[in-house]
Amino acid sequence: MEAETNTQQNLLNQDAHQSPTSSFYSKKKQLIAACFATLTCMLNGCVVGYTGPALPSLMQNTTSVTGSSVQFDLQQASWITSILSIGCFTGCLVAGPVMEKLGRKRTLLFVSLGSYALGFLFIFLAFSDIFIYIGRFLNGVALGFVLSTVTVYIIEIATDDMRGLLGCFVQFQGSIGVLLTFCIGAVLNWWQVALAHLLIIVPSFIAICFIPESPRWLILKGNEWEGEVSLKWLRGRDPLHLDKEIEQIKREIAVRKRERVSITLLLEPEIIRPFIVSLMMMFFLQMSGFNVMVFYCGTIFVYSGSSINPSLSNIIVGVVLLASCFVALGVVTRLGRKIILVVSILGMGACHAVLGFCFHYNSVLVASSSTTSTSLEETQEMVESGENQLGFLPLLAVIAFLFLGNVGYGTLIWVVTAELLPPKVRSIANSFIICFAFVTGFLVAKTFVDLIQSIGYAATFWLYAGICFTGALFTVIFIPETRDKSLEEIQNYFLPKSSKQTEAEVSHPLETVS
Repeated sequence: MEAETNTQQNLLNQDAHQSPTSSFYSKKKQLIAACFATLTCMLNGCVVGYTGPALPSLMQNTTSVTGSSVQFDLQQASWITSILSIGCFTGCLVAGPVMEKLGRKRTLLFVSLGSYALGFLFIFLAFSDIFIYIGRFLNGVALGFVLSTVTVYIIEIATDDMRGLLGCFVQFQGSIGVLLTFCIGAVLNWWQVALAHLLIIVPSFIAICFIPESPRWLILKGNEWEGEVSLKWLRGRDPLHLDKEIEQIKREIAVRKRERVSITLLLEPEIIRPFIVSLMMMFFLQMSGFNVMVFYCGTIFVYSGSSINPSLSNIIVGVVLLASCFVALGVVTRLGRKIILVVSILGMGACHAVLGFCFHYNSVLVASSSTTSTSLEETQEMVESGENQLGFLPLLAVIAFLFLGNVGYGTLIWVVTAELLPPKVRSIANSFIICFAFVTGFLVAKTFVDLIQSIGYAATFWLYAGICFTGALFTVIFIPETRDKSLEEIQNYFLPKSSKQTEAEVSHPLETVS
């Protein structure tokens, strides 16, 4: 889920260009274009949320669409969840040159939706784990393409006064996809959910056919007439404003072509410190187990001893994720960044500690019972019989964790990163941070099962709690408050003391005169 908030970072990376306030017609057209384009982001949410209801189904003795028997163990389940991040990493790496060659619209239509269709088809027809791994990898590639392409498309069609609102569509549509998957997963098994996802591609394909190509890309490729047609669809037919915006786009394209940002800039003293702080923020977000909660929530609810039906619990989690998108908008604009980050990650750590207690309580009951096996089916039977029910406690812990994470660290990390990094390196630094996020995301999703098999569920969640508390301490010590601070004030915070002293001496030369 945090990966979808990358849009906020990319939106902040753009230089303001003082476009005129949008007319009602233009706002309506921009909303339609963004809504239709981000239907692909709903598919992002679908693949992120797929493992929530699918893993319990796959880990029970079930049959594939071909009638063959299928039953996965926890190690195989860990590959199903984690390989998605490898696909995302691959998709993000190749998305840039592909969308520059094909354009934003065709990349979404044929590459992104094509990868989604192939991935869902592999999972739907799967009769062994290899087919599901291939399907999940292709889903990840599609997710990486969508995140990269939709972000650029929204930036290039939006006026300044609409950019922030349209950027929210990415996370909003993704949350709808998670909720939709949890809902259909309550009544369908793993391959039926894949078939449902395959059918969702159809309205997405049809919708994208009705939106225009990015006018900026068309002008970049020398198709000025087609670019003007696209702008007319988005802005209306006012020739004065159209000519002005076309000239503005040409100037910006010329400036960007002259810009050359070297990777060595990241090693400069005033840049390396905020860059490392940004990387550490991403490290603590990933290592907090935020994605683990979404990927494995169905399995977590069963093993934690919740008395609530796992399918219903998944749906409640999806609703909370969707609601937290709206709450985040209100909270971020009213409170300081630092206090939100600290409260968010402290609360996440507390929720992990509570879940650790739930698992510890369950393990004591299982050890004292005559049951020697702790398989998913037998654990679920014990819960349903009332032998180890903990009521609403596990569900409340997961809900609170995801709510606090999505409202705080999961959303604000991109805002704060954009504010910490100097504009000249934001783009290249953000690319490193996104790649780092996918690599660490893979490691966390894969090692979750290794941890619970080696040290147990309770100790695993207590470990995550310790990481969250350490992240809170890091946030308090190293991350400055950036709300209502100028870029110069933020950059001065990371300057070495010697540089600050030199600047002070230069700023006040008369103070040294006796």
